[in-house]
Amino acid sequence: MFPIGRLLHTPEAVPAAPLAALQDLLSDAEIEALCRQLGHRWRRRRLPPAATVRSLLYRSLSPDRSIRAVLADLAAAGALVPDPLEPDAPSDAAWCQARDRLPQRLWDELLRRSAQRLDRLAGPDHRLRGRPLYIADGSTFSMPDTPDLVAAFGYAPTKHGPSRFPVARLTLLVHAGVQAVAAYALGDYREAEDAQFHRLWDRLPDGCICLLDRHFASFYNLAKLAQRGIGVITRLHQRRNAQRLIRQGRRLGPDEWLVPLDLAPQLRRRYDDPSLPQRLWVRLIRVTFLRGHRRHTLWLVTTLMDRRRFPAALIADLYRRRWEIETRLADLKTTLAMNVLRSRTAAGIRGEVVATLLAANLLWTVMHQAARAAGLPADRLSFVGAARTVLAFSAALRTASPARRPAVYAAMLRHVARRPNRRRPGRVEPRLLKREPVRFAYLRISRAKARQQCLS
Repeated sequence: MFPIGRLLHTPEAVPAAPLAALQDLLSDAEIEALCRQLGHRWRRRRLPPAATVRSLLYRSLSPDRSIRAVLADLAAAGALVPDPLEPDAPSDAAWCQARDRLPQRLWDELLRRSAQRLDRLAGPDHRLRGRPLYIADGSTFSMPDTPDLVAAFGYAPTKHGPSRFPVARLTLLVHAGVQAVAAYALGDYREAEDAQFHRLWDRLPDGCICLLDRHFASFYNLAKLAQRGIGVITRLHQRRNAQRLIRQGRRLGPDEWLVPLDLAPQLRRRYDDPSLPQRLWVRLIRVTFLRGHRRHTLWLVTTLMDRRRFPAALIADLYRRRWEIETRLADLKTTLAMNVLRSRTAAGIRGEVVATLLAANLLWTVMHQAARAAGLPADRLSFVGAARTVLAFSAALRTASPARRPAVYAAMLRHVARRPNRRRPGRVEPRLLKREPVRFAYLRISRAKARQQCLS
């Protein structure tokens, strides 16, 4: 059994937060100590750094994401520092100002620590031949149409013209199996995912294995990561012809070849990197499978050259695991409602994004604890169920005595483990809507002008 009592060492009798279930994973003392290390200073306020961080985490998990509802829950939980000069709850503007005062480095450090804590909890079982496994992919999300956000992130081009709302691009680096968001890159929609992935290279440990989509399968990425001993598994780039590569290489086994990838002269001038080799040898693997009654072919390339430790069948199975990040993106954008954010400033958007990622890491920590106590794989547990269970048990944990809290926490973990996802191998879900939506015309002018037209 997992030693629950070891985590419940906080001496506070009543955790001052509505998220009492996560109090031992991210304490107020840790947040304040980290603020001091980063040189952040604050006055005695109704919303100190610890309460502000916890309010953003609570907002990421709560069904009601309005600031007023978050402040009401904070006041009911006793999370606001009492101030005799301000007997009423803080205003929405005061909460936004407290959020914007937090340094961005605080959020990044909290996310890094949560990923490390989750990695230690999961243990070495999720390593492949002793090497950690990472997955990288990108996505987008929209936000309110304000001048600040338009200048910071821009519109997305569509076939009907620019999008009606600003759109940001987000690239994630997820520790496979552990499900921890190890790093992220956020920027303008016009910034390519490949450029954001380059900003995450320093977060990849030397010697790890990285699963990439075909969009990242450039010669530059393969060569630079191979120089650090990082093995890459990806699909063959769409501009390379598999049959032409086979004629230039040699057969290694059934459906497997050793082929050369040459660096084009124009790309060498573009990258201007003398460390790039002119030719890179990789393994080309052909994977055939049936989808319905049709046979499909998938061409994979990898820089893992040891065929004994990494046979072709294992490479194919590993690439299928790349779809784990699609589920993690769905958890963030659908369950935690990150598809459309509400902040109206660029600093607020960045804080809202990293707070959602941090909340997801803390939820996965609880899920790993519950899975270990129940003897189940953590990825079988329901992410939605874990989020709802954490919110439901936070009230009981907040009011429980210190002697009673370990038993309540253990009961919460049992409830999380009781909501596993059913195994459905080969499941395919069409991206089609079944319920007819209510059809209205698009609002292509300002809302104020639209109101005038309705009254005229």
